[in-house]
Amino acid sequence: MTNDSRLVTVVLVVSDLDRSVDLYSKAFGLDLHVDDHKGDDPWTSGRHAATSWTTGEFIHFALYETKDGNHTTGSQVAFRVPDLDRSHQLAQDAGAEVIHAPKDQPWGRSARYRDPDGNIIELTQPG
Repeated sequence: MTNDSRLVTVVLVVSDLDRSVDLYSKAFGLDLHVDDHKGDDPWTSGRHAATSWTTGEFIHFALYETKDGNHTTGSQVAFRVPDLDRSHQLAQDAGAEVIHAPKDQPWGRSARYRDPDGNIIELTQPG
């Protein structure tokens, strides 16, 4: 990779798309849009929910419904939030499994949660 290389897409394959959309929307504030790209391409076809950010560097985040029963587990994604205490309360109210409540980190403050498939979601407020 060169210094010009950038992350542009994160995709998680989930066991239950509706349950994951509900959690990621309510607990983590993502504006996910459900769609179904018909076809047989394992990387771009199928029922999914996605959102993109275009301020600064473009990044795309998607949850794809499993096609064969296999799903992503053990991965970690992080989202920057402006008010971690408020975001943590929303995550708790939505039923997110709390791994650790907001605490100070070298880069600011963060809290971590586990999704139904065992992936870790970090909310971080830069310091």
